[in-house]
Amino acid sequence: VPSPTEIVVTSENFKTVLHWQYPSVSETPRFIVEIKPYNLGDYKNVSTCVNTSAHFCDLSEEICDPYSSHWLRVKAVVGSQESEFVEANEFILQRHGKIGPPKLNLSRHDDKIVVDIYHHV
Repeated sequence: VPSPTEIVVTSENFKTVLHWQYPSVSETPRFIVEIKPYNLGDYKNVSTCVNTSAHFCDLSEEICDPYSSHWLRVKAVVGSQESEFVEANEFILQRHGKIGPPKLNLSRHDDKIVVDIYHHV
């Protein structure tokens, strides 16, 4: 069974997602994603991404400490066969995450201009 390829972690406005590619196979592949936070030292399953058919996994609830290293890996399961795990590069939210600009709303009230700034959650 081939392993997933092009393993990439993206993070914008604290929404952190692991993405991967997989070739077409005759049976629908399922994927298992594991995470290893630095303080845990061992891999554990990401419960929302066990036996998923999607080619991505939302890790926003898993990665809370912005300064801690995390390692992520994914493997494919096709029928009764499994691929090897493929590991993504080390991910640190504070270093690799991106924060987009806030939303602005401008309005005029008489002789005043009001600027409302809506920050991301």
